[in-house]
Amino acid sequence: MEEYKKVTVSFTKDQLEKLDEIMSKEQGYSRSSLVREAVDYYLGYHAQKGSVSYLSPIISQNIKLVLSRFEENLSEMLFKLAVEVSKSNILSARNCELNDYALNYLNDVSEQLVAEHNGVLDLEKAIDFVNGEENG
Repeated sequence: MEEYKKVTVSFTKDQLEKLDEIMSKEQGYSRSSLVREAVDYYLGYHAQKGSVSYLSPIISQNIKLVLSRFEENLSEMLFKLAVEVSKSNILSARNCELNDYALNYLNDVSEQLVAEHNGVLDLEKAIDFVNGEENG
C-alpha cells in the first residue's frame, strides 16, 4: 500500500462546495481522494506539456458515456411511443368492430413489427402488408 504524507491545502468556500457536490454524486470519494485524483490528472497533463492528446481520450470517453445513456433512454421512449401508437390503431380497429382474435393478432403483429425494426417502419411496406402483399 502506498504511503501518504499529510500536507495542508487551503481552498475557497466555493471550491469546497464543489468538492462536496462531487462526493455526494460519486460514492467512495473523500476530499483527499478527489484532490489526489485531480493532482494526478494535472501532473499527467503537465507531463504532456498541455498536449491535446492527453485530454482527448478523456473527453472522448466521457462523450461516449453520455451518448450511450442518451441512446438507451431515447430508444426506450421511442419503443414505448410506438407501442402506444399501435394501441391507438387497435382502438381504431375496434371501432371497425373487429373480433377479439383479429385485435389480438393486430396487437401481436404491431409489437413484432415495431420490435423488428426498432421502431422504424416503412409506410410503403406497411401499406403492402395491410393489402396482403407481404414480401417477407
